[in-house]
Amino acid sequence: MKNLILSIFAFLISLGSVSSAFACAFNCGSSSVIPQTNPGGPAVKYGNSYFTVEIPERERPNDATISLYEDGRRDFFTQLKSRGNMYTVSPKGNAEPFKSVKNIKSETLEKQLAKGYILSYLFYDDGTIKYNGVPKSGRFDRDIDDQTLFFTHSTGKSIVSYIVGHAICAGHINTVDEPVNWPLMRNTLYHSQPLINLLNMNAGDKHTVNERASHVVGSNNHHRDMDHISIAKLLEGTKGKGDELFYNNVLTDIIASYVAHRAGDDYAQLLESVFQDKIKIENEVHFELHRKTSSVPKKLSGKIETRASYSFMITRVDLLRVAVAMMKDYQQQTCVGTYLRELQAKAISWPKYRPSKKNASLYTHNYARKYGGQFYFDFHRMNGRNIMATEGYNGQNIMIDLDNSRIVVTQSAATAWDQRTYILNAIREGKLPK
Repeated sequence: MKNLILSIFAFLISLGSVSSAFACAFNCGSSSVIPQTNPGGPAVKYGNSYFTVEIPERERPNDATISLYEDGRRDFFTQLKSRGNMYTVSPKGNAEPFKSVKNIKSETLEKQLAKGYILSYLFYDDGTIKYNGVPKSGRFDRDIDDQTLFFTHSTGKSIVSYIVGHAICAGHINTVDEPVNWPLMRNTLYHSQPLINLLNMNAGDKHTVNERASHVVGSNNHHRDMDHISIAKLLEGTKGKGDELFYNNVLTDIIASYVAHRAGDDYAQLLESVFQDKIKIENEVHFELHRKTSSVPKKLSGKIETRASYSFMITRVDLLRVAVAMMKDYQQQTCVGTYLRELQAKAISWPKYRPSKKNASLYTHNYARKYGGQFYFDFHRMNGRNIMATEGYNGQNIMIDLDNSRIVVTQSAATAWDQRTYILNAIREGKLPK
């Protein structure tokens, strides 16, 4: 009877007539390609949004849909730029090319790039790119290349933290334990809290952000659809409640803007020191700005502290450059490296450590025991190893083996592939799946 039920479900899944949740239940635990919904069919637009920017995590899009959403991201990017809702850091012309070799053979990974949802895979090992993979030309309406801009999503949270480290080393902030001192947020729960509480997301703000983690209580708008002046007004009079780790999107944008406040007129110089001098980007890096929604006091006019965010747009190889810069700082124990080590030491228990959960492999964070300073640490089956990771919506991820100089960087179209196999195992074992 059990085999009959499984056969029926398998048949229905092949027709695309069973929900993606059921399809995932049968496939998400392995490294095989999870079937697309209606492969070869027309593009599908999910929801009622004007822009087709991000595919919902539960969906298993076909190639036409992935192409539609890539065009949508480009349109959204153009709109941000034309409306003045983007901050750009230009390259300096000092980008250093990576040493690379012929791709390691991995039929499993090749199959993912041919039929799955991974759009870019970079495996860096001891100074050399040993696998540099994108889908073959012609698979999508637009080819993925080294100029394609990807949203970092929550991996951008870790980039903001990295910028905090540079702000500390430049003297704009004293330490991670320094109380937040920001006139804009003076009457909110964040004022006078140690900065590390914000970085660790245990600032006691769960009651101020709704369950979707992107809306401040009291507003139906996404938090980026209002500036931080409006957000501060919504938060006026709030007090912290407890020290539970509450992962949310509003808080990291507040941290990003706090850095802009502390750096003041040196903010542009700070970002240039990070992206141009340290990371040595090859292409422009952008981040989304909050919309202007309030009358701005004269002293704040034109100040990024009212609008900064963690929503970066960056190319695939430049994201690897970010990871390499972080790794070298940590290893060489530079000032910023000391900051990263302090974040690791001050990391707190991550409540979503659940490696045995059904479909755990869809998310890297299921394998982390600790969270600290906007990074994940202390990974399943890698006890005693210094591993640092980031995770962004739909698989925009970085994992760094700080002991063995090994990095995996991914970008993908959907949350529908085995991150355990392609990220955790590759880092742990130092080799790709066969």
